[in-house]
Amino acid sequence: MTTLYVIIKYFTIVGTFTKAFFEHLSCRIYEVLIEDGRYLAPTEMCGHVEHEFIKKRGVCFGICFFPFMFNLILGLVFTSVGALNVLHLGEFFTASGKINILNYVFLWLGISFLTNLFPQMEDALTLKELIYNKETNLFVKIIAAPIFAILYCGAKLERYGLTLITSILFAFVLPSIYGLFLPLAVL
Repeated sequence: MTTLYVIIKYFTIVGTFTKAFFEHLSCRIYEVLIEDGRYLAPTEMCGHVEHEFIKKRGVCFGICFFPFMFNLILGLVFTSVGALNVLHLGEFFTASGKINILNYVFLWLGISFLTNLFPQMEDALTLKELIYNKETNLFVKIIAAPIFAILYCGAKLERYGLTLITSILFAFVLPSIYGLFLPLAVL
């Protein structure tokens, strides 16, 4: 399973690198020591940085959430441009008859960013232990539940390489989603 994981990470190398960079940056901001800063190691750490064990709830949440948010924003922007042009408008070729490679690059970049959204499984489990313990009040548990569920399920999917499939499916559905909210602009 690690081989498939590494192949997907190298196929989506731009998203892998930016996710690891944002994770590294978050560790620096929260002053968490980094044990291994290699972004593209051919192991299950590909696209992540290995850092020390986190004991504070806010720090763990920040290291899991902020890289997710940055890659999500980049992924939505690039996938929107690529998916609308290629999948909805059908701009496969330029006016001169050449393949419109820029639209495909935007689509690949968007899928690459969306494939590499989620934290490492160990970080998601640490976040679970820190949020859902006896010391945390009920209000924090309720507020954190939807965000934690997304991060945890995504980390589980990413572990098996399924986020590539979900990102491609999302790219196909995205023009329809825009059509619901912006019917005149998209249609």
